[in-house]
Amino acid sequence: IPPLDRNGLEAQQHGLPQQHNHQGSVEPQIHQVSDLLISSTRESSSFESHKKPRHYNPAMGDIAFLRKRTSDLMRVTSPEHIASAAASSAGINGEQDGNSGVDDASYPHMSIGQGMKVGLKLFNFLIDGWAFSGEADASDQAMKLLNRMEDLYYQAPELKICPDVRSYTKVMNALARSRRPDAGKLAEVLLNKMEHVSATGENPTAKPNTHSYTAAIEAYANSGVEGSPQKTEEVLNRMIDKYQSGDPDVLPNARCFNAAISAYAKSDLPGAAQQAEYLLNCMDGLYMSGLPDAKPNTFNYNSLISAWANCDEEGSAQKAAEILERMEQSYAYGDPSSKPTTVSFNAVIDAYAKSGLHDAAERAEEVLRRMEYLYKSGEDVEPNTRSFNSVMNAWAKSGRDDAAEKAQDLLDFMTHLHEEGNDAVRPDAHSFCTVINAYARSQMPGKAERANNLFRAMKAAYEAGNNNSVRPNVVAVNAVMNACAYTMGDVREQNRAMEIAHRQLKDLETSGFGSPDQVTYGTFLKVCMNQMPDCSTRQQITEVIFRKCVQDGQVGNLVLQQLKAMGPPELYFHLVGRDIEENISMEDLPREW
Repeated sequence: IPPLDRNGLEAQQHGLPQQHNHQGSVEPQIHQVSDLLISSTRESSSFESHKKPRHYNPAMGDIAFLRKRTSDLMRVTSPEHIASAAASSAGINGEQDGNSGVDDASYPHMSIGQGMKVGLKLFNFLIDGWAFSGEADASDQAMKLLNRMEDLYYQAPELKICPDVRSYTKVMNALARSRRPDAGKLAEVLLNKMEHVSATGENPTAKPNTHSYTAAIEAYANSGVEGSPQKTEEVLNRMIDKYQSGDPDVLPNARCFNAAISAYAKSDLPGAAQQAEYLLNCMDGLYMSGLPDAKPNTFNYNSLISAWANCDEEGSAQKAAEILERMEQSYAYGDPSSKPTTVSFNAVIDAYAKSGLHDAAERAEEVLRRMEYLYKSGEDVEPNTRSFNSVMNAWAKSGRDDAAEKAQDLLDFMTHLHEEGNDAVRPDAHSFCTVINAYARSQMPGKAERANNLFRAMKAAYEAGNNNSVRPNVVAVNAVMNACAYTMGDVREQNRAMEIAHRQLKDLETSGFGSPDQVTYGTFLKVCMNQMPDCSTRQQITEVIFRKCVQDGQVGNLVLQQLKAMGPPELYFHLVGRDIEENISMEDLPREW
């Protein structure tokens, strides 16, 4: 490959269709699209915030435009089209000055309309458009454009189209956003290529920078495949090695660390939370050694809290709370970059809800009250629907005698706040379902009636038309049925539970809120078993429900388990066609069931 004339290349890349002014001089013909094209390729080197601001790329907002321009560019840069253009140009030049062959002046006319001249800038413009388009095939389209650039660089050097660091990095951005399982591997292949061609001098403009390594890390982090957290850390360590070796273009920052920490937070690897905390401490070490971009910020702390919240190890909730306390202290000492947010507090509440601690619900509610206090004091940590839902969930799981009442009190408080105009705590379907489940798990008398009343309130709120998020669904119906199934009391209360469950099933079939699923049918059979004596009437109802379940194709393990528990063996054999003692799986049953 001949050495590149960088000045000539820059002129060619930034060249625009030209026109003569009235004085006969030549000036660039500036088009709006070209202005946007130029601004869209600028990258900021600052990572002070988690997400750097982006200039708007018009290609992202018009997918038809993006596809058309990509297709046109692939067509005019195809080997066949270039050969045809070269032959045509050679003939014209031969007629004019007796020369043959192709020179650099033969190609400036290549464009795809609207002043979009074929060159590095156009390729990068389109790759950037695909990277942030959100289209299912975005990464494939971006890689296709990069492959064509590489072909042109090696096979048609006279065009002076040389893929640079932006070209490769934008493709890795597209891979990272695609979340495809092989995104990390493909991005690392590109990163390795960038390192090789820049180190050997084959293509110095492809030297990877901070953005490149970050994109590769995010591609692994977003892929979600087994081993992706370790791979994010491997690429991150390569980045740190580059920085410590004196590479001025590679500066580990909060964003690349956050991708690696988040990958561990989302994984179920043993020791994932400890590894996430190790990475945060590495950040702190780099920052203290003089790298300002590596300073831990709110996003990093939130990811670490999530890692501990998702960890089922003993003491994980307390660790999450300690990280939150660390954030609060740092913020109190004057560091705004570590200011806790609503997300921070919600993650700690969630950690307590999952912890199984005997006092988890009280601790979760303490965090909620702390949020309320700070918000009233002027801090931007307003409790929201998720905050309340997580605390109610902690109460529902607590096993306390007063758990259902505590959850109900919180729901009533949410409703009160929302009626006073606080949309941040608008109760949703999950809010109601959580409290219904709290009643179902309780030993309270009349819990089926209480659960049914909550469902009716939920339905009324939806039908009033001012809260679509509270639309009833099959999950809510199943929760009410579960309360009916575990109702204990006299015959009157048992009959009422049976009546409520039957009405819920009938209404679900006609309400438009969803269709009965295997949980619905299985739970209804449990209601029959717990609230009815073993008699011919119960067996008749069991058969009717099972036939309806088969008709809807909803026979699942829960339904079979309930049939076995209810008996008698003769009825089970009559309905399923198998002996009640036989272990069967879904594959043993007719597919249409």
